Amino acid sequence: MSSDRKSSTGLDWQEAKGDEDTACGIGHFHPAWLQRFSSPKSFLISNGLLGLLNGATFAHFIGCISTLEKRYAFETKISGLILMSEEWIPFFIAFLLGYFGSRTHRPRFIAAAMCVSTLSSFVFASPYFLYGAIRDSSVLKEYANQTDFQLCGKIETYETCNKNPRIFAISLIFFGIMLKGLGNIAFYSVGTPYLDDNINKKNSALYLAISMTIQLLGPALGFLLSSFCLQFYEDPFYDPGYGPEDPRWIGAWWLGFVIIGICMFFVMLPVWLYPRRFPGGKEPESHRKKSFKSMTDYLKDMKNILFRFYKNPLLMCNQLGAIMRINGIEGYYILMPKYLEMQFKQTASMANLLSGPVVIVLMMVGIMSGGYGISKFRPRARKLTGGIVVTQILTIASFIACMLIMCPSTEMSGTVFSLENDCNHECYCTTKTYTPICAPDSKSEYFSPCYAGCTEFKNEDGKQVYTNCSCVQDEAGKFRHGNAENGFCGFHCQGLLAYVIILSAGKFMFSSLGVANPLITLRSVDPDDKAMVFGAVGPLYSLLAFFPYPLIYGALTDSSCLVWQKSCGKTGNCWIYDLDDFRYKLHGTTIVFFCFACFFDICVWIFSKNLKNLYEEPVSKEQKEMNPLSTLHFDTVHDTRSETESDLEYVSKEDSLKRDS
Repeated sequence: MSSDRKSSTGLDWQEAKGDEDTACGIGHFHPAWLQRFSSPKSFLISNGLLGLLNGATFAHFIGCISTLEKRYAFETKISGLILMSEEWIPFFIAFLLGYFGSRTHRPRFIAAAMCVSTLSSFVFASPYFLYGAIRDSSVLKEYANQTDFQLCGKIETYETCNKNPRIFAISLIFFGIMLKGLGNIAFYSVGTPYLDDNINKKNSALYLAISMTIQLLGPALGFLLSSFCLQFYEDPFYDPGYGPEDPRWIGAWWLGFVIIGICMFFVMLPVWLYPRRFPGGKEPESHRKKSFKSMTDYLKDMKNILFRFYKNPLLMCNQLGAIMRINGIEGYYILMPKYLEMQFKQTASMANLLSGPVVIVLMMVGIMSGGYGISKFRPRARKLTGGIVVTQILTIASFIACMLIMCPSTEMSGTVFSLENDCNHECYCTTKTYTPICAPDSKSEYFSPCYAGCTEFKNEDGKQVYTNCSCVQDEAGKFRHGNAENGFCGFHCQGLLAYVIILSAGKFMFSSLGVANPLITLRSVDPDDKAMVFGAVGPLYSLLAFFPYPLIYGALTDSSCLVWQKSCGKTGNCWIYDLDDFRYKLHGTTIVFFCFACFFDICVWIFSKNLKNLYEEPVSKEQKEMNPLSTLHFDTVHDTRSETESDLEYVSKEDSLKRDS
C-alpha cells in the first residue's frame, strides 16, 4: 500500500513499477510525474468534463432544432425520430457494453467511447460543409418577379423546385446522433461504477453530486453556445438583409458542433492514461477471475445477472420512476426553446439563453446542496426516499403554475382554417417563406404581404413598408386598402419573467435529490453486479423513455400547428402554432408523466425499509463466503435491531474494511 501511495504522488515510481494496474500511463510510458494524477479526484474532473461536453452536444442540438427544421424543411415529428435514433444502438447492445466494458481496462474503454462521440460532433456539422448556407433571393436589389418579395402579383407564377438536400442532410444528422448514443451508453454505463469502486462509500453521495454538477454545466454550455452561434447567419460572412428576429433567419447551427468536437478531442486524450484501478481502490470480482469463459458461460452469466436485476422490486420501481421523469423532463426540455419562441415571441438565440443557463444554474445548486446534505447528514433510506416523493409533488405544482401563464395572442387573419380569402385568392400566395407584416391597426398580422394583397413596397427610415395592400381588414372585418409594415406587431407580455422564475424553482426542487436515485440504484444490487446495472437497465430506458418521448412530444407539437411550410408539393416545418393548444398539451403531458413517476417513488419509499447501509463499504461475494454472518446492504429480511446496534456494527465493519478513498 505504501508503494502505491508514493507512486500516486509521483515520489517513487520504481517501487510501484511492479503494479501497473494502479499506475498512470500507457504501454511503456509511465513517467513518475504522471503518477500524481492516479487518484479518484483527478478522474472525477476528467470524467466530469467529458460528461459536460456530452451534455453540451445534446443541448446545442436541442437549441438548434427549430433552426434545422427551417433550414431543411422537416416537421417536429422528424425531429422526434432523429432524437429516438440515439437509442437504437444502446437498446440492442447496452448490456453487452456494460458487461464487457466492466471486464476491460475501463478508463481506456471510456476514452474509446469518447472517440466515437467526438466523431459524431463532426458528422452533425457535415451537412453545412456539403451544401453550404441557404441564400434568400428576396433580399436582392434586383428581382425578376413579385414572388421573390412575397407580393401579390395578380398573375399565376410557378415555383422553381431545385434539388432538395434535406433527405441526405437528415440522414447525416441521424447517423451523427446514433454515434452519439453509442458513445453515451459506453461512457455512462462504465464511468459511474468505476468511480464508485475507487472511493469510500461514505463519500459516494458527494462524489456523485460533484460529477453530476460538472456534467450539468454541459447543457448550460450547450444552450449558451447555441445562443451565441445563432446570432450569426448560417454563413457568418453573408448578410441576408434581415436580422435574427425575422422568421426567415437561419443561424450558424453548425459552428457549435465543430467547437464541441475539437474540445472533446483534447479532453478525451488524458483519459487513455488512467490506470485500471487507483491505489487502494477495489478491483471488481470480474477482473480477479482469470479463468477463460466460453460464450455459453458468458451468456449464462448475463442471464443470471439480468434475472437478479429484474426480480428486484426496489431496483425496478426506482428505475421506472426515473424513466417516467425522463419522459416528462426530456420531452419538455427539447421543446422549451420552441415554446419560448412561439409563446413569448423570443428569438432563437434568446430562447436558448433562457432555456439553458438561467434554469440550469439553479439545478446545479440543487444537486450540490442535495449531495452535500446527504453526505453530511446521511439520512436513512426511508427519509431519503420520502424526500424524493415530496420534491416530485412540488415539481408537479410548478408545472401546473407554468401552464397557467399565458400571453395575449396576436390576431392573425385567416389562420384558423385557411390563409386565403375571397380577396387574395388570385394572388397565388405560398407558405414557402414566413414574412409577417403588421396591419395599419397595429394589432393584426398577416403571414406575408401576398396574403394582405400588397403589390408594392418601399423603404422608409430604414423600414420596409408595403403599400397598396387591398386585403387588410378594418375592425368591422371589411377589406380596404392600406399600408403595412414589415415584421411582427408590437408585443408586450409580463408573463415571461414569472414563467422563468417558477420553472427555475421547480427544477431546483426536482434536482435537489437527484443524487438519491443513482445512490439507491448502486446500493440496491449486489456489489459485484453494480458495474453492470446501468448497462442492464439501458434497454429498459430506451424502450420506455428514450424511444417514446420524442415521438409523443413531436406528435403533440405537430398536432398544434396551424400553418405548415409547403414547397414543391411537400410539407416542411410548422410556421404558426395554436398557442393555447400547444401550451396545454406540452405542460399537461409533462404533468402526467411526473404523476406516474410520483407513484413509483411511493413504491420505492415502501420497499426502502429493507435497504440498509447506504453509506457503508459493500460486502462482496468473496467476503460473504469467508464470513457468512456479514450483513448485506440490501436484505429481504427486515432488520429489527435498534439504530444504536446498527451504528456499532457499522463502526466495527468500517474498521475491518477501511480503505483509502
